[in-house]
Amino acid sequence: MGFLLSKLLPQLVYPLGAALLLQLLGLLGRRRRWGPGLSAAGLALLWLASMPWLSRQLVWGLEEQAVRLSPLELPAADAVLVLGGGLLPPLAPRRGVEVGDAGDRLLTGVDLIKAGKAPWLVVSGGRVSFSADDPTPPEASYAASLAVKLGVPAERIVRSEGPRNTAEEAQAVGSIARERGWHSLLLVTSATHLPRATATFRRLSGLKIVPVACDFQLPSRSNSGKATPESLLLDVLPNTGALNSTTQSLKEWLGVATYRLRGWL
Repeated sequence: MGFLLSKLLPQLVYPLGAALLLQLLGLLGRRRRWGPGLSAAGLALLWLASMPWLSRQLVWGLEEQAVRLSPLELPAADAVLVLGGGLLPPLAPRRGVEVGDAGDRLLTGVDLIKAGKAPWLVVSGGRVSFSADDPTPPEASYAASLAVKLGVPAERIVRSEGPRNTAEEAQAVGSIARERGWHSLLLVTSATHLPRATATFRRLSGLKIVPVACDFQLPSRSNSGKATPESLLLDVLPNTGALNSTTQSLKEWLGVATYRLRGWL
C-alpha cells in the first residue's frame, strides 16, 4: 500500500493532475466567489507547465548539475551499474527488447565495460505493476539479455531484479557489493536523474560512487542558438512534449525533497 501511495499521491502535484484538480474544485464551487479563480488557476498552471521555455529551464537545472558531477576522465572501478529505465520488455507484438527514450543508460554501460573501465556490469530494475497476471519480467532480466546481444559476456553481468525505485536500488546494490568485495561503482543513469541518484547511492550504498551522465535531453545553453521572434512565440505556446519534460523534471525535484525527508539523501 505504501508503494502504491508513493505512485498515486505525486499525481496530484504534477502539473496535469494538479490542473485537473483545480478545475474540478472550480466546477464544484462555480457558484461561489472562489470557483472561477480556481478554474483559471488550473488553466494557467497547465499552460505554464506546457511552455517549452519553462520546460528547458527545469531540464537545464538538472542536467547542468549532472555535468558538474560527472568527471571528464572516468577512473576504473569494481563495477559499472546501469540503473533501470529506458527499455521495453520483449512482449508480443515486439520481437525482442526495445530501447526507449532512456535506453542510452544501457548503451553507455556496455561501452564502459568494453572500454575496460570495470570487469562487471550490474543491471538493476524490478517489475512495477499493479495488474493481475502481468507477464512483464523484471527489467534487469531483459536488460541483461540485451547487454549479452551487445557483446558483454553473460558471466560478467550481475542482475538486481528486486528494486522498484532509486533508494531500493542503492540498498540492493550495496548488499551485492559487500558480498563481492566491491568498493567503487561507475553509476550510469539519465542526466536529469543523476543528481538524485548520486546523492542516494552515496548515502545508502556505502560505496565510492563515480557518476556517469547520459541521455541528455538538451544541448547546453551555449549550443542552443539565438532567440528569434518565431522561436519566442513557440516558446510560450503549449506543447505536449514540453509538458512531459516539465513533469519529469518536477518528478526529480520532488524526489529530492521526499528523499531528504526520509533520510535517503
